[in-house]
Amino acid sequence: MTVNENSKPLLTVKGLKQYFKVSNNYTVHAVENVSFQIYPGETYGLVGESGSGKSTIGRSIIRLYDPTAGEINFNGMDISGRINKANSQALRTQMQMIFQDPMASLNPRKKVRDIIGEGLDIHHMYKTRAEREEKIKNILAKVGLAPEHAGRYPHQFSGGQRQRVGIARALIMNPKLIIADECISALDVSIQAQVVNLMKDIQQETGTAYLFIAHDLSMVKYISDRIGVLHLGHLLETGTTEEIFENPIHPYTKSLLSAIPAPNPVVEKNRVALSYDYKTSGIDYNKGTDHLVSGTHYVKCTDEEFKKWTE
Repeated sequence: MTVNENSKPLLTVKGLKQYFKVSNNYTVHAVENVSFQIYPGETYGLVGESGSGKSTIGRSIIRLYDPTAGEINFNGMDISGRINKANSQALRTQMQMIFQDPMASLNPRKKVRDIIGEGLDIHHMYKTRAEREEKIKNILAKVGLAPEHAGRYPHQFSGGQRQRVGIARALIMNPKLIIADECISALDVSIQAQVVNLMKDIQQETGTAYLFIAHDLSMVKYISDRIGVLHLGHLLETGTTEEIFENPIHPYTKSLLSAIPAPNPVVEKNRVALSYDYKTSGIDYNKGTDHLVSGTHYVKCTDEEFKKWTE
């Protein structure tokens, strides 16, 4: 979809920091001064290597973690500090998360009916048991599962089916934003395509926005409208999918894109993967500021680096 930049952002993250104190002498700086926006109905892809802070950002936004610093504004609500009861209620219904491991995130002692319906129960979103059953049946059909699956336990499903249950659990609340935390990384390639196509179809139908966290760049390219590149907790480059893939500026972004295998054996044979090592690169992420490349394409660097990279 085409993002309308004149529309009001659904989610605005500004200067987000997330630190974890390990001991009196050591604190992990997992996320460092990250800022981005997500507009209604769009998919924002957050990419980077393992340990770059992608999942931490998602968990901080949905308030599974208390942010160390920064501002998070969701649908007109400030959810960065202490949240009042009304905002907490709105946050729990309007923002949902699909977790990375479909088995670990589903209660093995509960039937699918009760796993999916738990949000409805907590927020009293039905009047009769028949209405509850109807909502569960409809959402199962939407994610490609049969009504009789409602009476089964998670261990009776395949990985792809379990992830569909996770998607159904998020969708039944009719949220405005879904945080998909590497929700396809544990699945077979063919199942990944099914799940991503399902998510795209649901987005067209419901207008839900996605924060799509992944390290599979080809899948991110397929599903995302805009992309943010994360490394060592810093958001290095952000722009539309076309801007990032056609004109990468930051050396780390270039190294990530050069690592994507090409389906054409002739092209793959001649592909050269660029190496990037932060320690020897001479780049200091803490000194960088956002520089506009074109359109919505920004890169975080110093003035000297920007001049060198764009010459």
